[in-house]
Amino acid sequence: NFEISMKSFFQTNPKCAEKLYSKVVDYALENKEAIDNTVVLDLFCGTGTIGQIIASKANNTKIVDVDIVASAIEDAEENAKRNKIEGLQFYAADVGKFLNEHPEYTNKIRTIILDPARAGIAPKTLKKIINLNAERLVYVSCNPATQARDTEQLMLAGYEIKKLSLVDQFPHTAHIETVVLFEK
Repeated sequence: NFEISMKSFFQTNPKCAEKLYSKVVDYALENKEAIDNTVVLDLFCGTGTIGQIIASKANNTKIVDVDIVASAIEDAEENAKRNKIEGLQFYAADVGKFLNEHPEYTNKIRTIILDPARAGIAPKTLKKIINLNAERLVYVSCNPATQARDTEQLMLAGYEIKKLSLVDQFPHTAHIETVVLFEK
């Protein structure tokens, strides 16, 4: 059960969003022991929907949700309370700056969820994400072109595509969402 404010991003097609989020959660929890008892970074999290779903299904997992839109983070905090989901920390911050301010996550994160805006991930921020040295990345994108650009950098850094899915969020248009599971 999620409520959102006007400035917060949320998928506009809720039925398809369920399918999209199910795919992301399936990829993230595919190797459940890679999630249980760990910290998962949910970057560009919006209202924290994906992180909250994962937190509700994983054991003793701390989810760190980060998004630059303060109202989205406020919504995420309220939704977590409303849904009685624990184990979440929320930060209203630019992802790149957050990673600079939290070097303690380097070599400590096994799984990262990425769901950036249409422009993809800024090159400097992507380098910071790569430097975290996570074993697994689940990358959601509404723009396959920018995801392809970012994929090239991830592959150069030693990540391989393990799975890829497409979700048609907007039938009768050219827009699709992609979900890619990367592993080192």
